[in-house]
Amino acid sequence: MRILRGAGQSAAALQRKLERRGYTADAANEAVRRCIDSGYINDAAMAASVAARHRRAGHGRARVAADLKAKGVATELITDALDGQSDTEEASALAVAQRLWERTGAADVRDRRARMRVAGALQRRGFSSSLVARVMRGLT
Repeated sequence: MRILRGAGQSAAALQRKLERRGYTADAANEAVRRCIDSGYINDAAMAASVAARHRRAGHGRARVAADLKAKGVATELITDALDGQSDTEEASALAVAQRLWERTGAADVRDRRARMRVAGALQRRGFSSSLVARVMRGLT
């Protein structure tokens, strides 16, 4: 139960943690099933929460998907969590790009080095290269 006190867990993550602590696979599986039945674990709600947190932090779909996959969330739940976001990824990327551009202190939007920094930062945040290219064209 102490494992459940912290941040939300996916069923797969709880299974791994229990097995790491020495429980057999069958015992861990039964404990996970009971937690799901009792409502302590809800992978869909956890995926939506993590996706929303990443969106607020200005991360793209690829980064959100990678984080959820690392947490052991099923692919269909990842897709649902990403599709459930209200804002568009392009609007989010543009807002992040403008914030990053202001931080560079470059006066001219034609400053190639500053544009490369912003584009690289967007890609590291999980935005696709085609989206980054569109956003960089629209950056003024």
